[in-house]
Amino acid sequence: MLHTALPSDLIDRLPTPKGVALALTKACRRDDVNLDEIAKLVRTDPALSARLLTLANAAASGGRPVISADEAVARMGLARVSQVALAFSLIDQHGAGACTNFDYAGFWNRSLLMAGCAKEFGVVHKLGLPADLFTVGLLAQIGRLGLATAFPKEYSNLMVLDISAAELRHREVALMQTDHVDLSIAMMEHWGTPIDYARPFGLHEDSNSGQFAAQSVAHARATLAHTCWKASVLLSMQDADAVMQDADCMAALEWLDLDRDALSAKFEEIEVTWRIWLNLISRAG
Repeated sequence: MLHTALPSDLIDRLPTPKGVALALTKACRRDDVNLDEIAKLVRTDPALSARLLTLANAAASGGRPVISADEAVARMGLARVSQVALAFSLIDQHGAGACTNFDYAGFWNRSLLMAGCAKEFGVVHKLGLPADLFTVGLLAQIGRLGLATAFPKEYSNLMVLDISAAELRHREVALMQTDHVDLSIAMMEHWGTPIDYARPFGLHEDSNSGQFAAQSVAHARATLAHTCWKASVLLSMQDADAVMQDADCMAALEWLDLDRDALSAKFEEIEVTWRIWLNLISRAG
C-alpha cells in the first residue's frame, strides 16, 4: 500500500517504475532473491546494463574495469541496482509531461545535484552509505513530480503563482488532498526507502530539524537534507565558486566542519557525479 490516507485514484495516477525496473523493485523485496536472478533481469535491458557498467566503473576509481552486467550487479549489490533502475525508469518516463508550467528538466537537474550533495556531504559524518544517500537525495523531491503527473492542469496553474512554500503546500492539500512533502515521503517508502531516510529527506525544505530527537541520526540527516537542498538550488543556477560566496549557503554548510579547500573538493566530486548521470540520461532508454 502506498499510503492509506491517499485516495486510490491518486495512487493509480502517480509515477511508477515500469518494465525491468518494476521487476527489480519487486524482486528485491523478496527475502529469497539472489544475485543471479537480478543479473538475469538486468541482462534483458541493454540500456540499463550499459548504464550500470558505467556507474560500476566510475565507482571503481581506477581499479580493474567491470566488463559484464553480472559483475556490475555483484559489485553494486541488489539494493543499489534496484535503486539505479528505479531512478532511470522515472527519469526516462518523466523527462517531460503534460504539466505545462512544471519545469521537468529543472526538476531532474536539481534532483541530481541534491543527490550528489547528499552522497558527498553525508559521508563526512557517516550518515549512510554513499549509494543510499545518493538515491534518497535524488528522490527527496519526488512528490512534486507525483503531483505534476497526477494533476497536470491543476499543478500547472499553481506553478505560475508567486507564493511561499507554505502557501503552496496549503493549496496542494486543498486541491489534491496531499502536499508534495507528504507525497514524497509516501512514495519513497512505497519504493523501499527506509523511513529513517525517507522522512528526514522528504522534509528537506524545513530548516528546523527539531522534530527529531537531538543528537539522533534522523536529526543529522534532516540537517543534511536541508543543506543539500539549499546547495542544489544554488548549484542549478551558479557554479560552485559562486555558491561558496553565498553567505546563506555557507552558513548552511558550516555544520560539516570542512575548510574551504575540502569543501571545494566536495563540490568538484558533485560535479563529476552530476556529469556522469547527465551523460547516462542522454542515452536512449
